[in-house]
Amino acid sequence: MADELNEDEESASSGGPQPGDEPGEDRKSPIANKRSVIKKRRSRKDRHEELGQPDEFVEVGGTIIDWLVERGKVVSIILGIALLILLAGGIERKLTDGDRAEASSALFQARQLLPTTNTTSLSGGLSFDMPDELAAGERLEKTEAAVASLEAVIADYKGTPQADQARVLAGQALFSIGEFERSLALVATAAEARGVAGERAQNVQGFALLALDRAPEAVTVFAALRDESRGESRARATLNLGAAHEAAGDSDSARGIYTLFEEEFPDSALLPEIKSRAGANASP
Repeated sequence: MADELNEDEESASSGGPQPGDEPGEDRKSPIANKRSVIKKRRSRKDRHEELGQPDEFVEVGGTIIDWLVERGKVVSIILGIALLILLAGGIERKLTDGDRAEASSALFQARQLLPTTNTTSLSGGLSFDMPDELAAGERLEKTEAAVASLEAVIADYKGTPQADQARVLAGQALFSIGEFERSLALVATAAEARGVAGERAQNVQGFALLALDRAPEAVTVFAALRDESRGESRARATLNLGAAHEAAGDSDSARGIYTLFEEEFPDSALLPEIKSRAGANASP
């Protein structure tokens, strides 16, 4: 009997199944609880050890600072050079602004030399300042003087928008006195510029080519201008493209361009001229 009691006590102390326990029911062991506590303590310890490790950002920052301290002289030189570059850039911008102001003033003065009393509008968006009451010799003399002044602007302010505008004005002036080759040479560079100056230069270029009986080249110029333009400028370029095809002897292409114009610009003020040209080029 005593042996049986001892066996029961040993069974109870060992955490085995006790009478009254439901079959399959899990029972918490004191040992399991102790193990759980140990795991938590280890987890806290691990966290404490992780917090005790140096931060990666601190390590990297410390390394950079050490490197800068060790090479303080070199760093000072680099910073000095960078500062000089920034200052030079600011001075350059100021000089550029000053150059543009001077270029605008020079362009205005040169333009005033053109022998003009009125403005005559031409097809293709061109407008030439033409003299009203000047003898041919006086007109030629004043035009050449103005062109020389405009060429000085081109030479002194190369690469500025004012230089491109001077090229266009000089090209227009030379065109007006029949100097088509010189006009073409002047506007060739400006024709590559963007914006209004580029469009006007291409117009002068196209008309100069037509005047020199180089109609196929004019077709190329006006076709490119049409592709690059919008609105009224595109309408005028379309008209001039048709005229260039006519000058090149390509009536079919000219009629096609005029038909395209009527479809694309039905409300244009240039439509009467287009219809007139289309009628003149109608197939027999």
